[in-house]
Amino acid sequence: MSPGRARFVRNWTGRLVAFGEFIDGYDLLVIGAAMLFLRPYFDLSVTEVGLVTAAAFVGTAVGLLVFGDLSDRFGRRLIFMINLAFFVVASIAAAFVQEVWQLVAARFVLGVAVGMDIPTSHAFLTEIAPTARRGRVAGSLPNLMWLGGAIVSVLLALALDPLFGDETWRWLFGIAAIPAAAVLVARQFLPESPRWLRAHGRVEEAQRVHDALGLEPPRHTVVEKRSYRALLAGGAWRRLATVTAFFAIQAFGGAVATVSGPLIVSSTGIGVSNTLYFSLLGFVLGIIAVWVGAQVIDRVNRRWLGVWTCLGVFVAGLGIAFFGERSGTGLVIFWALYATLTWFGPGVLSWVWSSEAFPTALRGLGSGIAQCVTRLAIALNVFLAPMLAQQYGIQVVAWYAGAFVVCAVLVAASPWLATTGVELEEVNGVESGTAVKT
Repeated sequence: MSPGRARFVRNWTGRLVAFGEFIDGYDLLVIGAAMLFLRPYFDLSVTEVGLVTAAAFVGTAVGLLVFGDLSDRFGRRLIFMINLAFFVVASIAAAFVQEVWQLVAARFVLGVAVGMDIPTSHAFLTEIAPTARRGRVAGSLPNLMWLGGAIVSVLLALALDPLFGDETWRWLFGIAAIPAAAVLVARQFLPESPRWLRAHGRVEEAQRVHDALGLEPPRHTVVEKRSYRALLAGGAWRRLATVTAFFAIQAFGGAVATVSGPLIVSSTGIGVSNTLYFSLLGFVLGIIAVWVGAQVIDRVNRRWLGVWTCLGVFVAGLGIAFFGERSGTGLVIFWALYATLTWFGPGVLSWVWSSEAFPTALRGLGSGIAQCVTRLAIALNVFLAPMLAQQYGIQVVAWYAGAFVVCAVLVAASPWLATTGVELEEVNGVESGTAVKT
C-alpha cells in the first residue's frame, strides 16, 4: 500500500463507512417531510400514506436479511460499494414517478439498498474499533451521521418548499443521488475489514490493514467455524433474542421522534412549517444527545444507562400524550425530552449491542436479523401512525412510549449487556460456540 493511500485509509475509512448512515438517515427519514407534500399531491388515503411510508422500511428488512449474510461470505467492502449504486438509481427513479404504485416500488428498492449498507457498515465499524472506543465508533458515530442526514432532509424541505411547492417531494428524493454517488467513488479506495480477513485465514492482509489504520490487532486469535447453528448454540440464542427484541421494540417507540413524528404532530393542526420545525427540533436535540452520550458510553455501565434512559423516554411520552395537546409549551418540552433521551440511550445502545453479540463469521447475519426485525417494527409504526393519529390525536404517543418500559425490563434482566471495556472476541466468543485462544 502506497504512503498516500495509507494516509487516506487511516484518515477516512471510518468516516466513509459511517457516511453511509448519513445517506441512510436522509433517504429513510426524508419520507416524513416529503409526505407533507405527497399527501395532497396524490390525494393519498390514510392507507396509502401508510404503504408509501412503510415501503422503504420493508425493503430495508429484506436487504438486511439477505445482504447481512452475503457480507459475512464475500466481505464487507464488496457489499458496501454495491449498495450505493442501488441508492443512486432508486433515488432518481423516486423523483420521476407518476403513480403511487411506482413510488412504493422505488421506495422499496431504495430500502433494499439501505438494508445492504447497514449490517455491512455496522460490522465493519465494530471490527476496526479499539475496545476503549467501541461504543463511540460502532454506536455514536453512525448515529451522528444518521441524524445528520435526517436534519439535512428537513432543512432541504424548508428551503425547497417556497421554490417548488407541491413538487418539493421530487427534489427531496432526487437530491439524495448526489452524496451517494460521491461516496461510491470514494469507497473504492477503502480496505477490507481486518477481522473479516483474519476470520478467513488471510492473516498477512489483515496485518497490513491494521498497520494502515494504525490499530493493534486483537489480543486473541479466534478460530471460527462458520455455521448458522452458532447463532442458536449454547447461550448465543439468548443474545440473538435479546438484542433483536431490544432493538426492534425501542425502534417501534422511538420512531415517534423520527419518521412518524410529522404524521403525529400534524394531527394537532399546527401546519406544515411548524410540523417541520418540530421534526428539526427532535433531530437537532438527537444529534446533541448522541454527541454527549459518546463522551460517556465507553466509561459507564451500558446496561444501567439503557434501563434509566428507557424509563425516562416513557415518562416523556406520557407528558406528550397528556399535556401536549392542551399546551404548546408542554408539547415542546416533552417532545424535546423524548427525542433527547431516546438518542442518549436506547437509540445508540441498540447499535452497539447488536454488533457485539455475534462472532465475526456471523456478525453481518446476526446484525442483519436484529435490524431486519427492527425495520419491520418501524414499518408497523409508520403504517399505523396516520390511522391512530386520526383517531386518537397526540395521545397515541402514550401507546408507543409503553414500548420503552418493555425495553427497560429486558435490559435489567440481561447482565451480559454490561460490555463496557470488554474486548470484542471476549464478549461473544464463548457463547457463540467459537474457540478463543489467548
